[in-house]
Amino acid sequence: MKLEKQVGKKAFDYHKAGFHCAEAVSKAVFETYSQGISQDIPKVATAFGGGVGRTQHDICGALTGGVIALGCLFGRSEPGADWTDAYELAAELRRRFVLAHGTTNCGALLATFGQQENMIRCKRLSGEVASMLAEILEERYKA
Repeated sequence: MKLEKQVGKKAFDYHKAGFHCAEAVSKAVFETYSQGISQDIPKVATAFGGGVGRTQHDICGALTGGVIALGCLFGRSEPGADWTDAYELAAELRRRFVLAHGTTNCGALLATFGQQENMIRCKRLSGEVASMLAEILEERYKA
């Protein structure tokens, strides 16, 4: 199984196990690319589930989870340090997400999903975003 699919499955499984969209994506991507596990990753993503604070009014939690993972992996820890990788990768993730779904807004996405049993479309979207981000990382760093 390709790495992108493995990361997507891991995010789907984390969502299915009880983490929400932002937590599942950030945890799956961070663990895959950092070669480590951090108990803090789901914590920093928690408030972003369901469109920031479960309001469904803002950015999709799955997309936010991907951006959180990028910050953890490529973010800077001091002013003046370079953050080119972090912003370029986040912009590319957002671009692909919009291309695939037409919006980054949680509420708009949920409206297109319609009635869901056990949030299955959101779980699939979490896997899709994690796979999408893994694909971006593989293209950029394995080339």
